[in-house]
Amino acid sequence: MKDLQDYIPLQLSFDGTGREIEIIDVSHLGKDTFQIEENPVFTEQIAYGDIIRVRWMDDVAIYIETVKKSEYTRYNWLLSKEVIYSIELRMLKNKILEWSGKSEQVFGGIFIVNMPTQSTVDIHEEVQKVIQAVHK
Repeated sequence: MKDLQDYIPLQLSFDGTGREIEIIDVSHLGKDTFQIEENPVFTEQIAYGDIIRVRWMDDVAIYIETVKKSEYTRYNWLLSKEVIYSIELRMLKNKILEWSGKSEQVFGGIFIVNMPTQSTVDIHEEVQKVIQAVHK
């Protein structure tokens, strides 16, 4: 697993003009090729682990294509404040790491999980268990 200092922030645009930009942590693989190291919030065209190709418009990378899809599947939930700050969710985040997955929390209540595509874990069920435990 790479350290955060191995990532670079990339100004990435999906609109073809460079007007709408999201800054995403990536690993630089080649002149115009990058591996996505976090989930973008404003698009689901790409996800953590994807390898993409871009073209440059000044300092903005314009998305062209996904060269290789991630070996992870992305899941998203909007969770209540009680669930987000619960010990149960903290424990689930640890389990996700044990299951070779990755989790992120953005904008306070958006919980994003990337699980290996071949995983047998039912992550929907696991998150529901957390929600039910918190709201008992």
